[in-house]
Amino acid sequence: MRILLVILGLVLVGCSTSNLSKLNDKKSISDGQDLIETYGLVCNEYKNTNTEYFSCGSGLSNDLDLSRAKAILQAKLNIADVLGSTVLKNEKESVTESTKDGLSKKYDSNISSQVFETTLNKYQIVWDKSFYENKTGKYRTMVVIKYTQS
Repeated sequence: MRILLVILGLVLVGCSTSNLSKLNDKKSISDGQDLIETYGLVCNEYKNTNTEYFSCGSGLSNDLDLSRAKAILQAKLNIADVLGSTVLKNEKESVTESTKDGLSKKYDSNISSQVFETTLNKYQIVWDKSFYENKTGKYRTMVVIKYTQS
């Protein structure tokens, strides 16, 4: 019976270990595929609830501190987009006719997302790690922030 409890305990500990622990010893990103896998591993770890929003951000720079600042800004922007943004679409179609060329149609479509001024007081950085990108020679920082809406 004790052996069964020990095995069950080890299985539960193994299941509760975060996928992010796979990145503990990782120091660099080798290529684009490695970047995509790492980004997916980080960003899929945290799930939003009705009152808690998680956002993943990534920043790339020659300067380590600047890459971190870019990552935090991107993560904050993603949350601000969820809390208060609008999508604007503008379409324009013009038709001209000439005897030489016949009908000429032109269609323009512009879509933009606007994020309005949003205050994100008391957000928390829940995960933060920097890597060295071998191909670019730059620093890549990934962060996950949590914002609790009151």
